Amino acid sequence: MSGMLDARPETRRRRKAERPQEILEAAFTEFSRNGYATTTLERIAERAGVTKGTIYVYFENKEHLFISMVRDITKGAQETMQELLETHEGSTADLLRAQFSFIYQHLVDDTRKREVLRMLIAEASRFPELADRYHEEILRPCLDMLRRAIQRGIDRGEIRNPSIIDSPQVVIAPIALFDLWLMLFGDRQPLDLKTYFDAHLDLVLNGLLVK
Repeated sequence: MSGMLDARPETRRRRKAERPQEILEAAFTEFSRNGYATTTLERIAERAGVTKGTIYVYFENKEHLFISMVRDITKGAQETMQELLETHEGSTADLLRAQFSFIYQHLVDDTRKREVLRMLIAEASRFPELADRYHEEILRPCLDMLRRAIQRGIDRGEIRNPSIIDSPQVVIAPIALFDLWLMLFGDRQPLDLKTYFDAHLDLVLNGLLVK
């Protein structure tokens, strides 16, 4: 009996530690099904099995919860990209190849990330603050990592056009198109991932690298 009693506080602590993640998972389900405007904290709380007040313990408001959900979904990919940048010892061409390869495979494998982008596109005109926070907290760090990779190539004399560092969006534009294509068509108008990836990489490397 005493062993059972001793275990209960530990169980409660474990449940409390898991609660933010459970709220984030419930938020993704509700936001993806109903959109940002229609989704309420009450519905998220009900799905997560908590009270609305519990949500406020961890998240300031609905906007904060939405951005926290996006950050949670993209965190793993950002960490992998950061590790690739910090540990790569080969050429900048090989670094870009590794980064792009991971991004493309991640887009195919992680449908949640694509669903988040679909939500943002749908809601941006009515809730520009969501798009702005996504830019500042999610997109800007990714662009900064790309700038660092380009700067690495410039410093090593491998990239010939330093002005590209001011417009890294040009380098990743085909990735955005690929993502949009998957959102619009799914398997109905399939793209060959390897062929598309090879064409993108060839375009980037021939445009950036010193001959």
